[in-house]
Amino acid sequence: MGFLMTEPNSISCTQLAETYNISHDSVNRFLEREDYTPHDLYQEAIQHIDNKKLIVSIDDTVLDKPYSQHMDLVSYFWSGKHHRSVKGINLITLYATDQN
Repeated sequence: MGFLMTEPNSISCTQLAETYNISHDSVNRFLEREDYTPHDLYQEAIQHIDNKKLIVSIDDTVLDKPYSQHMDLVSYFWSGKHHRSVKGINLITLYATDQN
């Protein structure tokens, strides 16, 4: 989970395996076996927030870049708008407020 929370780019089993010096197959088997949800990621992240009274909103969107050939951050991401993977930049926003 920590890897997912700190990785700024799109991730893959290969990248995770290289980061932790483990085999790609073991990462793939782990992901096939486990069934994580966004709530699980939230539960992990909330442990690292000091002020438990925060309201946190996280959203992601894809900035379409269908004609980009060699641009940093451009890769293929699932698009809820297009209901398929599209070429673009995955933009993740996090808003936090203490209600003051």
